[in-house]
Amino acid sequence: MVFADSAVRPTRPTPAAVLDAAARGAATPGGLAAYVAALAPGHPLYRALQQGLADEPADDPGRRLILTNLERARALPADPGRRFVLVDAAAARLWMYEDGRPIDSMKVVVGKLSDPTPALCGLIRQAVFQPYWNVPVDLVRRHLAPDVLRDGTGVLTAKNLEVLSDWTPRAQVIDPAAVDWRAAASGQQFVRVRQRSGAGNMLGAVKFTFPNRLGIYLHDTPERALFAEPRRTRSSGCVRLEDARRFGRWLFGPGGAMDHPPAGIDVAVALPRPAPVYITYLTLGPDEAGRLSPRPDVYGRDAAVIAQLDAPRTAWA
Repeated sequence: MVFADSAVRPTRPTPAAVLDAAARGAATPGGLAAYVAALAPGHPLYRALQQGLADEPADDPGRRLILTNLERARALPADPGRRFVLVDAAAARLWMYEDGRPIDSMKVVVGKLSDPTPALCGLIRQAVFQPYWNVPVDLVRRHLAPDVLRDGTGVLTAKNLEVLSDWTPRAQVIDPAAVDWRAAASGQQFVRVRQRSGAGNMLGAVKFTFPNRLGIYLHDTPERALFAEPRRTRSSGCVRLEDARRFGRWLFGPGGAMDHPPAGIDVAVALPRPAPVYITYLTLGPDEAGRLSPRPDVYGRDAAVIAQLDAPRTAWA
């Protein structure tokens, strides 16, 4: 799990602090046992999996899948906050939580097998309306540059793309004919290309950002047909929203920026309250009825966790 914001990063207490807190807990009416019980992770997903483990017979092979996903849920903060967003890349679904309960949910599109959506925690701080889409440099190298070499710079016009001089805020639009596209295709030159806002923009009408070094965010999309697919692994790593407007109204509240979007292009609006977002990957988790149900291991991540669980543990000296 990558913790992209200090506000959601769990703190690890020192051994001395743990012993001191345990000593104080032992002196309370509940005693040390109550104190230790209170240390269990309080995340709703963890509690659901923990209950599933308690209900599962000791010799049932399903226990291994529960333990595998408990390892993942343990990485989530014990106290996720009163109001937060949960994205499960394995289920390709997003939930909006309030007071420990999911109050709304929607389909999402997550990363392709070649560009998997990472496990990531952050804090959604703003929405950007009518955003530009900065085309990832690897997509420019692998797809766009070869297309230009084959069909000419007209492919940029057809896709509403423009080439910029650099990656700074003061970058200027330049003539694509001035670019060495052969060098771009070979990776010898990195070219900044962005898609103008408007109809067909890959980010749709709005994106929701949380600062992180991986360049991941949540956004609208014009490719509506993707949400009818049973396996929605079609993005370059970001999370595409089935209903960005509904999601934004939950973030901003009725009468907020989603109901009265600002004029202009690529306009950022701060949320009234930043919202934690937890992107995880659970091949077993609660369904809409609250029952644990398996999800496909689309990224093939279970084997590594199972091997870790099966590895011999080093005994304490």
